[in-house]
Amino acid sequence: MTYDRFLDLLEEEISSRLAPGEYVRRVHVLKNNNVHLDGFSCMMPGRREQPTVYVNHYYRSSPDPGYIREIAQMVLSLQHDSRALPGEELRRFLEYENAQEQIYCRLISAARNTELLEQVPHRKWLDLAIVYYLKIPDHIIKNATALVRTEHIQSWGLTPDELHETAVRNMRREPAFFQPLEQLLEEYGLGDAKSHLYVLSNSRKEYGAACILDPGVQMMCMERLGGDYFVLPSSVHEVILLPAQETPKNADLEEIVHTVNRRCVSREEYLSGNVYYYSSKEKRVLLWRKG
Repeated sequence: MTYDRFLDLLEEEISSRLAPGEYVRRVHVLKNNNVHLDGFSCMMPGRREQPTVYVNHYYRSSPDPGYIREIAQMVLSLQHDSRALPGEELRRFLEYENAQEQIYCRLISAARNTELLEQVPHRKWLDLAIVYYLKIPDHIIKNATALVRTEHIQSWGLTPDELHETAVRNMRREPAFFQPLEQLLEEYGLGDAKSHLYVLSNSRKEYGAACILDPGVQMMCMERLGGDYFVLPSSVHEVILLPAQETPKNADLEEIVHTVNRRCVSREEYLSGNVYYYSSKEKRVLLWRKG
C-alpha cells in the first residue's frame, strides 16, 4: 500500500464514522526543517476550532486487516476528546492584548526552511533565521506552542519590527539557563568527567537556543567563561558553549557538531551544522570557519 493510498482509505473510513453535523478534511502542514505532516481536521457542531490529528507515523506498507479502522477510530476519539479543551478561552488568549506577553523568539535553520520562511515573519541572523512563537498557557493546552504566521500579525495589526521587539522583550524577561554540561548530566545519573562544556538555554528549556541572540546573555557567558567562547548548536532547544582558552587548537569542532546532529537530534529539532564564535573584541557572535 502506498502512502497516498493509506491516506485515501483512512479519510474514507473516518468519513464513514462521522456523526450528523461533523465534517472532516485532510490537511498538510509544513513544520520546521521542511518536515511535512499529514493529518485530519474535524469540525464538530458547536465548536469553532478544528483540531488536527497527524497520522504520518501510523503509515504501514502492509497493514493488518482492520488496521485502517483502528486508526480511524483513534483519530475520531482524539477529535472528540478535544471538546473538553477550553475553546473559548483559547480564542480569547489568541487576541493580541492577551497573547503579547507569551510571544518569544525561536532560532531555526535558514537553509532548511526556505519554504516556511515565505509564510512567517522572520529576520536573518548569521546563517540562521529568527522566527516567533506563542507559548500557550498550560491551563489551556499543556506543553503547547504555536508558530506566529504572517496572518497572525496582520490580524493583530503589527509590523514585523513590532513583533520582534515584543518577542525580544519577553525573552529578556525570562531567566537564562547556564550550567556546566557535566552538572546537567549528573542530574540524570550520566557521568561526571570534566568537559569544560556549558549548556545555554532558557528556564523552560524550550526553543532556548534563541538565548544566544541576547547581547546581555552573550556578555554574561563571556564573563562566566573568562573570555571568548565557541557556540556549538545542539538543537533548537539549547546550544553548547566551550571556552576558547580551553579548546585544543586541533579540536575538530565541526565534526563534534555533525556527530551530535547525526546521533542525538531529530530532524525537526536540528538547528545548524556550523560552529559559531563569540568575540569579546567585537562583542558579538560570528560564524566560525576552521583555519
